[in-house]
Amino acid sequence: MSAPQRRRRPQAEDEDSDEDARPRQRQNRDNSDDEAEYESGEDMDVDGNSGQHADNQLAKKLIRYAISCEYSRTAIRRDGIKERVLGNQGRSFKRIFTIAQKQLRDVWGMELRELPIREKMSLQEKRQAMKSNSQLKTGSGAYILSSTLPEPYRSASVLKPSKTPSADDEATYVAFYTMVVSLIWLNAGELSDQKLKRYLMRLNADQNVSNEKTEVTLKKMERHGYVVRKVERPPIGQDGEQTIRWHVGPRAKEEVGLDGVMGMVREVYGEWSPDLEKKLRSNLGLKARAAAGAVEDGDGAGESSRMGAGDEED
Repeated sequence: MSAPQRRRRPQAEDEDSDEDARPRQRQNRDNSDDEAEYESGEDMDVDGNSGQHADNQLAKKLIRYAISCEYSRTAIRRDGIKERVLGNQGRSFKRIFTIAQKQLRDVWGMELRELPIREKMSLQEKRQAMKSNSQLKTGSGAYILSSTLPEPYRSASVLKPSKTPSADDEATYVAFYTMVVSLIWLNAGELSDQKLKRYLMRLNADQNVSNEKTEVTLKKMERHGYVVRKVERPPIGQDGEQTIRWHVGPRAKEEVGLDGVMGMVREVYGEWSPDLEKKLRSNLGLKARAAAGAVEDGDGAGESSRMGAGDEED
């Protein structure tokens, strides 16, 4: 083979390799085009369900916000949900709230319950409410998380106290606010400060509750919505001392309820009798309601397990 032929063969081989490479490049480009079309088809499907996906994400965000608020016993307010969760989607509150409620019930065994509207307690407040022509509110706009688990799973052996700050402190706090709420409810829903102090003195809880001062615990209960402290001052120009009265707070009406009060009284007394049951129901103002329930149901049990006096079930 002559030298010119040897020199021409590599060139021919290069041309052949270039021809082989061109179909492979076209094949790769064709495959990439197919993948791009496939991905764009997926994007179209995602875009078709983007609204539902966005709603689910907002519902999960609402659930996280609700759990964080409930952990610190902070009321979950509608304005807070719109600001912290929905942002510029504030008009979709009802739709997102419904999705979150379903997820809470199906996965978490809880639901958001709206707190009752704060009642007008003093005579002055009632008079102002009668004089004002403002439209009555249909809801408080504040919620708490409530368990939807069956009754057997709500016992103390199943539901343990929170370990923050400690299990003992949490159990003591729950027992204390349940007792104070029960005392207020048993005194026709209103308890003077002097009478509350006498009760606490008998229980040796007038100075300290667990590791903190009793005054600090009462202020914490007021902040969490278990009690309402009402200060009534004498009219201007008249002599007299201010009076302090304690009322049942909105969280206590939903979380403790009349059933919680009755359960605590029965537990404290131990031996129970029909006569004590009659006195307890009369003291809580349930005599007329029990009679009405007996007419409707035939068994005299007309109270809801999660409702306070004067509350109506949705």
